[in-house]
Amino acid sequence: MKTEIPKRRFLWYAVGSLAVLVGSIGVAVILYSLSLIPFYAYNILFWIFGPWGLYTVVYAFVTRRDLTYYLTWGTIMFCIGLASALYTVESRAPVVIFGILLIVLVIIGVMTYWRGRR
Repeated sequence: MKTEIPKRRFLWYAVGSLAVLVGSIGVAVILYSLSLIPFYAYNILFWIFGPWGLYTVVYAFVTRRDLTYYLTWGTIMFCIGLASALYTVESRAPVVIFGILLIVLVIIGVMTYWRGRR
């Protein structure tokens, strides 16, 4: 008798990203309604793009499907969310995060180029 090893099943990207978006908006609604954090309109971008970008980066590494595509867009989305979250702390933070984003995108591009040459 032969035993079969079950295949690993991954969530579709759309299903997981929808769950992350709804969850992060839910957490934001709870935190703002209980007045645990002050409401700033530009922080809404953090609640949307921060967790979504982080999920996209994790999805890229876990599934290994279109690694460059998901890693690049996940990094961009996470940096947009991070810049909107840090805007209240430091007004120059978006420019610094944009510079870091450019450096990370260059590293991702170079890694992809080197992987393709092998």
